[in-house]
Amino acid sequence: MPSAGGEAVTASALPDASQAEAERQLAAAVERHREAVSSMQDLGRSDAGQSVAIKVLGRAVELVSYALRRAAAADVPFERLVELTGWEPDLVREGLERAVPEPRVVARLAPAGIDTLAVARAAATFDAVRRLHELTERVLGDVDPDGGAQALPAPADVEDLHDRFETAWQSWRQELARREP
Repeated sequence: MPSAGGEAVTASALPDASQAEAERQLAAAVERHREAVSSMQDLGRSDAGQSVAIKVLGRAVELVSYALRRAAAADVPFERLVELTGWEPDLVREGLERAVPEPRVVARLAPAGIDTLAVARAAATFDAVRRLHELTERVLGDVDPDGGAQALPAPADVEDLHDRFETAWQSWRQELARREP
């Protein structure tokens, strides 16, 4: 099954993801999502409070979506995924098909009256940040002798990699600043 980055998420890609642990993680993510939804039931939230609530719910949606895909990759049966989430089977299927749910799916995971597009954007951002963390961990694993690198790369090669990352990051920040109003 493809992940957000397009690569397949399989049980072999998750060596420590036993079914029991994957089920535990999914149940914890579902509980966190329920807590986020429950906390959003408060009326009279300020604009700043609403913004924070959207981020909290976006993170919870991304977390439960990620945990759902990990559990499926650990061979947790579909019926058990439905049971653990408490969702309708079609909603679980949607969660498995996309790394981050679309706004119409988020609408089923959010309380009434919330800006589901904003929650979906927040969930997508948290998913992208998680993937960025994974990428940097893989890069460091390749170059850091304390991180498991097989062979020490030449200092000049590591400096070159650093400079390339720095350039890409600075370019990204400049582009982002140009787009901001």
